[in-house]
Amino acid sequence: SIVQPYLHEPEVGAKFGEVQELMDVLYQCEDVRDHLNELAELCTRASGFMGTGYAAEEKVENMDEHANLCAEAYDSLLAKHPNFKPKIEQTVGHGLAVLRQKHKFKWGSMHRYFF
Repeated sequence: SIVQPYLHEPEVGAKFGEVQELMDVLYQCEDVRDHLNELAELCTRASGFMGTGYAAEEKVENMDEHANLCAEAYDSLLAKHPNFKPKIEQTVGHGLAVLRQKHKFKWGSMHRYFF
């Protein structure tokens, strides 16, 4: 890469490490948030046309397991990457809050999202 010749310099090496960690965190957040969005979409489709039950699709049988795994992923991301807490909360935390509106479950910091 273009930064390779300068990685031996302390400031450049440290900044490049931060950027790599940032990209790793964003990639993980994207994966968890995409899964949360899919689960929320499946919950919406399971309620049918405008919540009437007409043309409803099948419900997700193991929604509690999915929700708990996503909450665990959220907690582990916060523990591993405390410097990126705002972005993790903005993506995964709010995704959990949206899913909580569709399916009732508990997670450690749900009080931050008024539950």
